This record gives sequence, structure tokens and C-alpha cells, in this order.
Amino acid sequence: MKKALILQGWYQKLDSNWYQWLKSELEKKSYETYLPELPTMHTDLIDMEAQIAFLNKLLNLDKDTIVIGHSIGAVLALRLGERYQLGKIFTVAGWDFDDLTPEHRLFWKNKINHEQIKENVDEIYCISSDNDPYFTASTEEEMSKRLNAKFILIPGKGHFTDKFGISKIPEILEFI
Repeated sequence: MKKALILQGWYQKLDSNWYQWLKSELEKKSYETYLPELPTMHTDLIDMEAQIAFLNKLLNLDKDTIVIGHSIGAVLALRLGERYQLGKIFTVAGWDFDDLTPEHRLFWKNKINHEQIKENVDEIYCISSDNDPYFTASTEEEMSKRLNAKFILIPGKGHFTDKFGISKIPEILEFI
């Protein structure tokens, strides 16, 4: 069974942005699609281990799974790629550098293991915009090189949120 896991961004609601649209599109493609409310995602201290434990109970992460992560959800997708054999990972407005902000510290107990991710994940896609106020496209392009990923630049989409008028990212579907 093909599975898809969509991981929200920090303080992002499941009915916001492009999440429900993508869930619907993936279901049309016969994916068993998960868009869970991640524990601690609406708190000032996001707990990666609590989120991974929650996901382990929710579904079996394996080569039949694609993971689409947005913002800090993209970082969580990479962390899953360190631990599990996955079919594909899509990072949307993500990053892989050590983030030393207090609210993200539980994601950075160790550096991201790019080599392990490349070994575990069949295909990786890094999606960026040229006007993201948080991460430059060049930052994400460099991340894509470290991951041997395909870099996809979509102009004018900001951080891929409602704030920037984003309710769909059809470019993702080209690579599913």
C-alpha cells in the first residue's frame, strides 16, 4: 500500500496552507494519506522525539512511504530519513543547518546525518521560493546538494503559507 505523510509547520493548522489540498490529491492517486496533528507543534518548545514516537504509533514508515514536510516539518522529515527506509522525502521551505533558537533545540541534539538520509531514502526533493522571508533559495539549494536531492525553485511563494496566498503546490505532484 502506498502511503503519504504530510508534516505541518510550526504553529500551522491542518486546514491551512496547502495541506488539505495535497491530502486530497494524494488520495486521488490511491495513497493512504496521513495529515496528523503533531504533538507539541503548537507549543514554544517542539519535541522531535515525542513527534517521532507519535508517528511510529500512527503508521509503518517504510519504502512505500513518501514524506512531505513543511518548514520545521521538513526538518522532521529529514530526521525520519535518518532512521527509516523511505521512498521519497519532499522538504518545503526547509533547512538542514544547526538551528540554535531555543524553541527548536530539541531538533538539534546532533547534526543532521546527510549520508544516512541518502542511504535510506530513494528520492529527495527540496522545494524553495525566491522570496521566503526565513530561508533563502540558495540555502535550500545548498541543502539539496548535500542530500543529492532535486532542487525545485517556485518563484513568489514566500514560506508556502496562507499568508502568501498559497493553497496549492501543484509542482509537487509532478514528482509523486
